[in-house]
Amino acid sequence: MKKHPKELVEATAGAIMEHFIPKNKEENSFSFHFTIPPSSNYKANYQKDSKGIWILVGFEVDERL
Repeated sequence: MKKHPKELVEATAGAIMEHFIPKNKEENSFSFHFTIPPSSNYKANYQKDSKGIWILVGFEVDERL
C-alpha cells in the first residue's frame, strides 16, 4: 500500500467528513474509514471542540480493509 502525504489524507478526510457527522447532537466524537485510490485505506478520527466544531484529531493507516 502506498503511503500518502499527511496533507492529502487530511484534505480527503475533510472533504468527506460531513457525510459521517453523527445525527445525535450529544455525540462528541466519530470516526470513519475511507480509501484513496487505488487501494490505500485510512481511518479518520474527529472530536467536537468547545464551540461545537468538528476537528480532525488524527488518522491512521487501515490495512484491514
